[in-house]
Amino acid sequence: MAQVVLEDIYKSFPPRKSEGVIYQGAHRNESVNVLRRISLTVEDGEFMVLVGPSGCGKSTLLRLIAGLEDVTGGNIWVGNRAVNQLQPSQRNIAMVFQNYALYPHMSVYENIAFGLRLQAGRIQREEEKERGREGEMGRGGEGEMGRGGDGEKLLNQFLNKSLKIAEDLLVASAKKLPKGLRYVSDKERIVNERVVNVAKLLQIEKLLNRYPKELSGGQRQRVALGRAIARNPQVFLMDEPLSNLDAKLRSQTRAEIVRLQRQLGITTIYVTHDRTEAMTMGDRVAVLNRGQIMQIAAPLEIYNRPANRFVAEFIGSPPMNFIEVKFQSPCLITKGDFRLTLPENWSSALKKYNGRTLILGVRPENWNLSLPATKNLPAQVEWTENLGNDSYLAVKLIETKFEKDYLVTDDLQVRVSPEKLVNEGEKVWLSLNPEKIHFFDPETELAIFPKSNSPSLPFENS
Repeated sequence: MAQVVLEDIYKSFPPRKSEGVIYQGAHRNESVNVLRRISLTVEDGEFMVLVGPSGCGKSTLLRLIAGLEDVTGGNIWVGNRAVNQLQPSQRNIAMVFQNYALYPHMSVYENIAFGLRLQAGRIQREEEKERGREGEMGRGGEGEMGRGGDGEKLLNQFLNKSLKIAEDLLVASAKKLPKGLRYVSDKERIVNERVVNVAKLLQIEKLLNRYPKELSGGQRQRVALGRAIARNPQVFLMDEPLSNLDAKLRSQTRAEIVRLQRQLGITTIYVTHDRTEAMTMGDRVAVLNRGQIMQIAAPLEIYNRPANRFVAEFIGSPPMNFIEVKFQSPCLITKGDFRLTLPENWSSALKKYNGRTLILGVRPENWNLSLPATKNLPAQVEWTENLGNDSYLAVKLIETKFEKDYLVTDDLQVRVSPEKLVNEGEKVWLSLNPEKIHFFDPETELAIFPKSNSPSLPFENS
């Protein structure tokens, strides 16, 4: 197990070779910056989730850690080693890809054992080198006899390599023989023991003789996980491994991955665009957008204390609603005839916005259907969606001018109890809980937090 540290990572792709081509006013042969100023520490044994929209750079970041892409700038540390210059095979990292990348001509057993055989051979070579060093130290005082053994050493190395090649050929050629007649090397015994243990852990013992084409999506995903687990790496990297599964199987497998990670205690970095996966799986979540980290925090902290408008809108389903309002000191927000007095703890935080526009953020579950009043917002129901346990309304706010009503917003999402029957086209009044609202600067889109020591409030100024 190991800590993973990313220090000021940059990644840009070289310009295209298409000379003279202009795209949106700029030459297409300019470099494309994919990641900028990425600094992140994943603690030993932590389950870190990278989440963001398509094209934000999260999969590229995972490939940089794995060594499948070269870093343009910055350093990557795994444990106490800087791995920037190391080959992927030298980083002791296992990666699970979105398409699983199983070998179609190999059985489940062979798929899991393939990388393990390479690793077992490397372990044996390292042990033999160590034994060779010990032997040289023992002969170090032999004088001329020690120096005269170089030819013998080379001969022994050649013979050892020849024996290994012959042993591997013997193992491969004997696979088709009945089990009692097969030759099993020490390396193959190690591999077999590891494969069987991993298969039991993932409950795929009965699938070891099948081929990938004979497996369901969930079974293939388990085999891909097994191949990674069998290597016993320092770090797991997972690139949207559940995206090919149906909703029910995705939910089950999600829980299995979390259970396995906690059982094995291996540092894991998991990439997804699914907000539910991010909220339910990660010890911490890093939200990315346009190649930069927007916020890193525990799932509930990101939900309750989004750092900016993008995070507030991206995390949560349906997303947060945003409404432009005006602030009037000391603690009043207005929009048309709407007037709402805020708690006093907002006074100092919003003081500089007196007479200016603010962005009010309200999550769908924090609206309530209420009675006509100036502290409530009038709205018209555009459509309804009843899910059984919840109902969602898409509404547009109403503003009255010259005794005539106008719809003034895009659709807002409101979650209501399924027992409340609301018809399309109906006028409703929306009340909100002042302790559950969010404010954002209209220019920077950064969140504004009130000063408060009350545990009931989701925000506090740092």
